[in-house]
Amino acid sequence: MKLYICENTKSAKWRKGIPSEKKMSLAFAKKCICDFVGEKEQQMEIKISKNEYGKPYVREMRKNMPGKQKKAKIGLSVHFSLSHSENTMVCAVACFNIGADCQKRIPRKIGSLKKIAGRFYSGEENAFLDSKAEEEDYIDNFFSIWAKKEAYIKYTGKGLAEGLDTFSVASGSSQKNFAGEARFKRIYLKNSKKDDFYVYLCYDKKNRNILKTKYV
Repeated sequence: MKLYICENTKSAKWRKGIPSEKKMSLAFAKKCICDFVGEKEQQMEIKISKNEYGKPYVREMRKNMPGKQKKAKIGLSVHFSLSHSENTMVCAVACFNIGADCQKRIPRKIGSLKKIAGRFYSGEENAFLDSKAEEEDYIDNFFSIWAKKEAYIKYTGKGLAEGLDTFSVASGSSQKNFAGEARFKRIYLKNSKKDDFYVYLCYDKKNRNILKTKYV
């Protein structure tokens, strides 16, 4: 499992010549996948499809073979999850199912956040948030819960069809590190303040100790 991080997509060398955000996301994902499997980008052909809920996945990978017209199919099973917020982008790649989400903390009045939480968060999560006496604690936990929930629905592959209020990542007194067999891990970016961004990975807890990160 490897997490690729780009903290400034505007000035990234790999972004050169890529005008649109959609193409940028695809280029970044393919770059990360090639690095993960140890192959050069110019030698690889990666076909990406989407499942019935819209989650992208690697359908096929082929490599150019020296002196041959055909490309060799790579049978390695690769999963990836992509997320970006403003100029920061992350891509998690693994040989097992994984979800990643990146959320920038956006200044908003607590009243508007409570409306969003009331609509999308579970009863347990709202009770946990309402227990916070300090406004800053409420805001911090609001964004942390949002990033966890987004990472989880990417992990399950069902997206918003799952319903954000159908599961909880908080108990009455604290946030949870697990949701069933899924584990949440927060990642802190090296060039940003601790609470500027909320980056979470979600993956099966049996894979908890094999994470590497790379800045690109």
